Amino acid sequence: MTNKEFKELMNMLYLAYPAKKLPETTMNLWFGLLKECEYQEVKRRLDDHIKQHKYIPSVSQIYVSPETETMVLDMLGEWEKEGVERLEHIERWNGHKKPWER
Repeated sequence: MTNKEFKELMNMLYLAYPAKKLPETTMNLWFGLLKECEYQEVKRRLDDHIKQHKYIPSVSQIYVSPETETMVLDMLGEWEKEGVERLEHIERWNGHKKPWER
């Protein structure tokens, strides 16, 4: 998230909750935490919060943990490798028959 995007989110907060103004120290903390998040995901959570709650959200309510696709692909690769190893282990102990061929 860029500084400009963060300012847009803060503007949304001020418009939705005009009675509550965040101190500058709090905004600095929020930006430090939210800058690693995807803007669209945080904005979606903030939109949802504004629609459902009359109180300003905490940063944890709009924070979206950044996940990278490579982590998911790495996990899938590891699972596939483990599956092959398990099938090879079964073949060694049960001959060449697969579990579904017995």
